[in-house]
Amino acid sequence: MTRIQLAAWVTETERLALSSAEGSLNAALEAEAFGLTCTAVGAAADLTQVSAGTSRLISLATQLASLDTPWAEVQAELSAWISDLVGTGDPVLVATVFRCVPAQHDPEGKLLTRIRRLNLLAAELSREFGVFVVDLDRVLTDIGGMALETDYRLQGKLAADVAGQALAMCVATNALDLYIPFEAQERTLACLRAHDQAVHPEAVLTPANLMSMGSGRRRQRVSTNTDAVQEDQVRWLIDQVLKRKIGLGEASQKLIMAVRRRGAKESFTLIAAGMARLIGRRRAA
Repeated sequence: MTRIQLAAWVTETERLALSSAEGSLNAALEAEAFGLTCTAVGAAADLTQVSAGTSRLISLATQLASLDTPWAEVQAELSAWISDLVGTGDPVLVATVFRCVPAQHDPEGKLLTRIRRLNLLAAELSREFGVFVVDLDRVLTDIGGMALETDYRLQGKLAADVAGQALAMCVATNALDLYIPFEAQERTLACLRAHDQAVHPEAVLTPANLMSMGSGRRRQRVSTNTDAVQEDQVRWLIDQVLKRKIGLGEASQKLIMAVRRRGAKESFTLIAAGMARLIGRRRAA
């Protein structure tokens, strides 16, 4: 069996996700007589010391240890590391950071700001150097920290499995060209996609009687009627949009999530009733 090598600089809490990715890829590659070995290293410099033919991964979460380091220095240092790694000719991957930060961990918003800058930098590094982005932030945000029972640190088995699956998919899609034939890559991807359905939890983030409003540190949990999507709830959403307290896009998203189980006909009837009630109350006032 031919072994493919991946060296990764990740945080301690991300190593479980790295292990999960290794397991998923090995299960998918087994039928092709290939295997994958993931090796965690302690610093970016160690990635330049691994043998030729090794894929290299940098997690941007490694840059959260010292928020006092000026952003310009962080940006310049990461660009220099990436430039050196790309110079080896081996595949280079950069993993984004999950933008789920508990308020008590970030009272001044510095951590979330740094995460956003790092994630934006990932796209810029991809354009400049051609590195592959493992967009963990997008994958995990689609599900939510509450459903995954985790935050930016990716603690917990469920978060590790989902992040590991995303990493495995990115490696199989972008970092195997030098090692296995195209047809074998396609079969490997098909195997991973089948496994992907079993790994991802349903993206149900809030109980039926709670609604999340706002964004970032100002995000609030608002209680609604326990009977899902009553007319008053629809009226309230429309009223908030008219008063410019929430955006139309956010209200639409909340409404769609709330009525998706009712079907189109009943949903439109409900919206019409809510608007009629709102107009009636405004006229009465």
